Amino acid sequence: MKKEQSRPTSKPKGQQSSSKTKTNKKPGRWEDPNYVQIKSNMLSFTTTIDNIRQRLEKRNDILTLLSKTPFWPLIEAYMQKRLTKLECMKSDYDIVRLIKDYDTKTRKFKFNDGHSEMKSQDVAEIFGLPNRGNKLPSTTSSTRPDSHFVKKYFTGYKKITKTSIDKCLNLALEDETEEGPMDVTRLIILQLFMTNLFCNSGCTLAWTYTTTIDTLEEMGKYNWAQGVLDYMYFGLEQAKKNKRTKKSSQA
Repeated sequence: MKKEQSRPTSKPKGQQSSSKTKTNKKPGRWEDPNYVQIKSNMLSFTTTIDNIRQRLEKRNDILTLLSKTPFWPLIEAYMQKRLTKLECMKSDYDIVRLIKDYDTKTRKFKFNDGHSEMKSQDVAEIFGLPNRGNKLPSTTSSTRPDSHFVKKYFTGYKKITKTSIDKCLNLALEDETEEGPMDVTRLIILQLFMTNLFCNSGCTLAWTYTTTIDTLEEMGKYNWAQGVLDYMYFGLEQAKKNKRTKKSSQA
């Protein structure tokens, strides 16, 4: 006799097999206590320079202007490839340790062998920035300035972003008028601000910064080392505040 093959019994819709167990949902990156969103993106600036390097090397007028800005030591390091892609890579672990060791009350880092304080002179030596001059204007309430440069390049943009700067750079490099070289200089500096010196999690740049680099004379008025340091402290304090708020909400 032939054995009758058993047919699988169908289960009502929506009924789950008892053998299946629910797995815990993997926590998102924001729930990971060691997760950190690094605002700085040095690799991005490397890409910008690499994309326009050949054209820049043929433009002595632009290079001369760049060399007269307070940011030339840092830009030159990228131009001469002293800052390689490997050196520009991020390290989440180191950043997390620094945030944990930072004391917002004393503005110092607490290490095993004592306290350490970051000073504007340290920033000046790291980035080659001037450590003298006026305090940078506040960027917390930034409105679009009514300047010729902003109207010329950013009329169609609500915000200054890396993508918008790259597009404007290509246009400025094709500008054969007298203002073209200075426009390229400003845009390269804005990209440097966006990716190295004044970064934020939204990957945008405050409109106020366009007024601080309008001319070479204007750039020379400010204490850029102190400005970068103040911005770093602001970011660290915000990170610590966000951590505290997150812990209290989970308690």
